Amino acid sequence: MKNVLKIKKNVNQPYLEYGIVLEEGNNPVIETETGAYKASIAASCFMRPGKDDTVLVSLDDDGACCYILAVLVRNSRDFPENDLYFKGNVNLHAEGGTLSLSASDGVSVASDRMSITAREGEVAFDEFIVTGSALSTEIGTIRSVAGKVEHIFQRFTERLIDAFRFVKDHEEVQTGSTRYVVETNLTMHSKNAMHTAEELVSINAEQINLC
Repeated sequence: MKNVLKIKKNVNQPYLEYGIVLEEGNNPVIETETGAYKASIAASCFMRPGKDDTVLVSLDDDGACCYILAVLVRNSRDFPENDLYFKGNVNLHAEGGTLSLSASDGVSVASDRMSITAREGEVAFDEFIVTGSALSTEIGTIRSVAGKVEHIFQRFTERLIDAFRFVKDHEEVQTGSTRYVVETNLTMHSKNAMHTAEELVSINAEQINLC
C-alpha cells in the first residue's frame, strides 16, 4: 500500500515577530509592529513575561493566534524578578551527572509538604536554625560531635533501655527537687562522698549497714 501524503491548503502559517509586553498576566497584551495582541504563553516558555519585556512571539497570518515563545530581554530594571511557572507536576532529571542550586544571597523553599529521599546525605552550615511545632524522627544510629551544646526545654522526657554517660571533669545538676526510683539496686561509688542538708537527712530501710 502506498503512503499518501496529503497536503492541506489554505492553512494559516505562523510567523515570528518581536513584541513588547504592555500588560502582564496569564494572557499578556503584546505590542508588535503589526499591532497589539492578547497572547498565550507557550508551554516551553518557563519565564513569566513582565511589563516592558521584549519577547519573541508567533503569529498566524490573520493574527488570530498569538503565542509568546521566549523572553528575550527583561525590562530596564537592574535586577528584575525572574519567575518560572509550570502547570502540573515538575520533575528535574540529571542523568549521569549532578544537579546543583546556587544563589549569591540565599535559597528559599516553600511548600505545604516536603519529601527528601537519598541514599547518603551531607549538610554543612555555619549557623542552622529550625523552627517548627512538632518533630518526629526514626533513626538507627546517631553520632554527634559538638564543642558546646545547650538545650532549653519546658519539659524533657527520655525512655531508654540502657544509658551510659562518661564525664571526664565535672558534672553539676541543679534542680528544685530530685527523685530517683530504682527497681532493684542503686550503687554509688566514689573516692570521697559528702552529703549536706540544711534541715533533715532521713534514711529508711529494713537493714542499714555502715562500714
